[in-house]
Amino acid sequence: MYEIKRLTLHDAAVVKSIVKLFRSSDTDDKWVQDFLINQQNYVIACLSGASPVGFLLAYELQRYDRNGMLYIHEVNVLPQYQREGIGKRLMEEAIRICKEKGLFKSFLITNKSNTAACGLYETTGAIATEDDNIVYWYEENILSGDR
Repeated sequence: MYEIKRLTLHDAAVVKSIVKLFRSSDTDDKWVQDFLINQQNYVIACLSGASPVGFLLAYELQRYDRNGMLYIHEVNVLPQYQREGIGKRLMEEAIRICKEKGLFKSFLITNKSNTAACGLYETTGAIATEDDNIVYWYEENILSGDR
């Protein structure tokens, strides 16, 4: 049985484990603490015992004209746990949080070629409203002035 839960400051070690498992890198304790202290940041984890097997990373965005919305940045499940409904449960928890907080919208970005992700999002009620969206990124060299 899996547990789906939003991680808090008390779960900093789990977040560090997620970074290690899914990024193959380490992260600084202060970055994790600062992230988890901010109530507009979300890490929703799927745990098998104490071990993370999947997670959803999201940010609550404030608006000037109405209540906020949730940007879902990433949904990831370890390969050996995929196709077990974990991604769906993570998405359902994010949707539940949106309803609970009165957020008016949630959105995410994925590639058309990621058919598994598209299927997950459509299964949980998401609608692809545009066919011509394009995403621009400002990479670190631009933002640091090393251009």
